[in-house]
Amino acid sequence: MNELLKDFIGPQIEEIISAYTSGNTDSLYFITIPDVDTLDLGIHEMASLVARTSNVYGRVARLAGMARAQYKLIEGSYKKVYKANRVGKNEAEREANALEAAESEYTALITAEAIVHLAESMEIGARIASESARKLIDKIQAIQVASAREEKGYYTDKDFNTY
Repeated sequence: MNELLKDFIGPQIEEIISAYTSGNTDSLYFITIPDVDTLDLGIHEMASLVARTSNVYGRVARLAGMARAQYKLIEGSYKKVYKANRVGKNEAEREANALEAAESEYTALITAEAIVHLAESMEIGARIASESARKLIDKIQAIQVASAREEKGYYTDKDFNTY
C-alpha cells in the first residue's frame, strides 16, 4: 500500500515544481487576486471569476494535501532507518551511526518539507483569491439591489435624514 501511494503521489508532486518553474501566468495553479477595477465587471464575469478561483483553490488544495502525505511517508522512512541504526557504545556513537545511515532519507525529508512549503504557499494564495472573488460578487450584488431600489423609488428624502 505504501509503494502504491508513493507511485501515485510522485507525479503529482512534480506538478507543484513545474507550476513554479514554468513561469506561465496562465497556470492552472495560480490566479491573480481580483483588484479594485474588477468591480466594473458584470455579474456574469464575476461569476466566472468566482468559479475559476474556486477551481484553482480546489486543485491547489489537492496538491498541498498530496505534498503533506508525501512528507509523512518520507518522515516515516527516515525515522525507521534512523532508529534501526541507532547502535553503539555511547550516546555520541549511537547518534553518529544513526545520522550516517539515514543521511539520504534526511535529504529526502528536507526536500519534501520544502515542497510542502511551496504547495502551502500556493494554497494560501489561491484561498485568498477565491475568498476575494466571492466578496467582490457579494458587493456587486448589493450594489445592483441598491440601484434597483433607487430606480423604483423605494427611497424617500426622509430615509437620509438623521434623527
